[in-house]
Amino acid sequence: MKFKELKKRPPIIWGIPCDELSYSKFWIQFVGMSGFMPFDGFAFSEGTYLEKARNMIHSKFLQSNAKYLMMLDSDVLFPPTMLETLLAHNLPIVGGWYRDKKAADHHPAVYDFGKDIDGVSYWKHREVVGTGLERVDATGAGCWLMTRETALALGEEPYSKNIAGGGEDMKLCRRLMELNIPLHVDWNVSCAHMGVGVY
Repeated sequence: MKFKELKKRPPIIWGIPCDELSYSKFWIQFVGMSGFMPFDGFAFSEGTYLEKARNMIHSKFLQSNAKYLMMLDSDVLFPPTMLETLLAHNLPIVGGWYRDKKAADHHPAVYDFGKDIDGVSYWKHREVVGTGLERVDATGAGCWLMTRETALALGEEPYSKNIAGGGEDMKLCRRLMELNIPLHVDWNVSCAHMGVGVY
């Protein structure tokens, strides 16, 4: 995105959940390629459980006047056109994709809904990488752009544990389905999940 275009885009809150330590590769890339502008803001959390961290960031976004929340994990490296690409879709919530670093096969962190059993949602991960822009049931929350309207519809604390069926992001994705808010992944926004070993 050219500087002239950056000045015209709406303010964004960059939500970055961090542990006590953060990857230097992430910050080097962020400074060089994010397109962060003086009218943007940050929402951080430090050293807390991930669902609590994401809820803190979500709350700070709701308290701001920004139109978008760019949730970006501190172990996700993104392509230089990530923000420009996601904004251009003009969707309620859309993200890039990355590989699940905890899974032995490092499958894409993109999921199809299975079923609910006793209040727990079960998901099936995608085996292969898709193409283009696709509506999906769930993705990891490490790289997604959410509008203010979507955040308001989700409410104050949309992230919570879902032990058997995935993490805090899967609970939010299930809530999106209940609200009939479409979630999309752009398979062209391919991110690296640090710790996977293969990018």
